[in-house]
Amino acid sequence: MIKSSKNFRSALICTWAFAAAVFLSSCDGNKKNASSEGLRAYKVSAIHLDSTWGYRISQDTVPVIEQKIIPGLPGNAGFSTEQEALKTGDLVVKKLNQGIFPPSVSRQELDSLGITYQR
Repeated sequence: MIKSSKNFRSALICTWAFAAAVFLSSCDGNKKNASSEGLRAYKVSAIHLDSTWGYRISQDTVPVIEQKIIPGLPGNAGFSTEQEALKTGDLVVKKLNQGIFPPSVSRQELDSLGITYQR
């Protein structure tokens, strides 16, 4: 009976030690990024509208932002060219990757990208 009790106690101690080691190794304090959680990077694609352009940002296969007008401006004007829409979409993706939410765009940023719009 004493031998059985010692074996049980040894097994219990080993089990607790293993569980503690697993727990501590999973609590390393590092923040997880999108790639470590199995998420893909954001992808920007242009949207051709009637006479203007917009952009769509997707993560995996899920659209997360669809912007049909130039952000940061009053009104509902779209982008003049596909390249302008994609440049602005790339800026928004950069902000999302930096954890900036919402990823708003200012007039100054539009100007620095060379985006044309009615003033």
